[in-house]
Amino acid sequence: MTPKMKAAIINQYGRSGVLQVTDIDRPLAGPNDVLVKVVAASLNPRDWLTMRGLYQARKSLEPFPITLGSDFSGEIVQLGALVSSFAIGDQVFGMQPLRGKFGAFAEYVKINAAAIAAKPKGIDHECAAAMPCAGMTSYQTLHKIARVQPGETILVNGASGGVGVYAVQIAKAMGANVVAVCGPDNADLCRDLGANEVINYRAENFEDRTAAYDVVYDVIGRSSPKKSSKSLKPGGRYITTIPSVKTAMTAASSWLASKILPGKRKTSHLVLVKPEPADLSAMASMMLAGTLRSVIDSRHNLDNIEQAVERSQTWRARGKIIININ
Repeated sequence: MTPKMKAAIINQYGRSGVLQVTDIDRPLAGPNDVLVKVVAASLNPRDWLTMRGLYQARKSLEPFPITLGSDFSGEIVQLGALVSSFAIGDQVFGMQPLRGKFGAFAEYVKINAAAIAAKPKGIDHECAAAMPCAGMTSYQTLHKIARVQPGETILVNGASGGVGVYAVQIAKAMGANVVAVCGPDNADLCRDLGANEVINYRAENFEDRTAAYDVVYDVIGRSSPKKSSKSLKPGGRYITTIPSVKTAMTAASSWLASKILPGKRKTSHLVLVKPEPADLSAMASMMLAGTLRSVIDSRHNLDNIEQAVERSQTWRARGKIIININ
């Protein structure tokens, strides 16, 4: 008989009332996979976008039932036949790729060994589970797309959210001058994370400033290349985390223009996070060094996961929402 496990699944799409916690078959590790006993997972917008049928890669997750959750931290309990980089009992953390099968909101998750990293003993499972999607999104944006240089000014729009709190800290560690945009209730948090300046979006529109920023990092999709153009310096970069046909086409057009007409052009980019163990390890090293920390908004378990999803859908979470599993 196949062993069972508790998991949060959907059998249909919907705004609410479709997420249920039930017993399902425990997965088995494929040749290149590991099976991880999940200790903690974290919630991302992609989870409830999947639940509502709005996630761009939803077709890769079907058919139903779909187990939600992509980010996790836990302990390896089974190795695939071809996996030699880990051992049973190793503590690891990571995220399913954009076209992965998710599955982290469960007692066990199967994942390709190439998508995870070792969790240092000095980092607890909650802090590790919070990092993968949100942390790597900002890490990859700032290091690989924006290529932030010391002394540059980066504006983080949505600085107190799950992605934003990592962006503020990573940009600061890179030597940037960080301007955080958030509500007044979160100003102290952003300053504590390292922001040099905080803009209260209710009192001031950052887009009204002229040639103020080298990078506008829009993690909530409230701006656009056109709206932010005035505020960018020559050679400035607008980067968004919100995928859509429009943002993808704008980013593609910007890339093409930069190849044809190089120079101090303002550019537009769309970041699509990829699971990179080296990036996870780099962030873990920052955390151990005290230059990066996870901000936990709230903690839940599988039995009250609907409350966690509702909290995330408000877009008011400060940092990351954690689901404790085991």
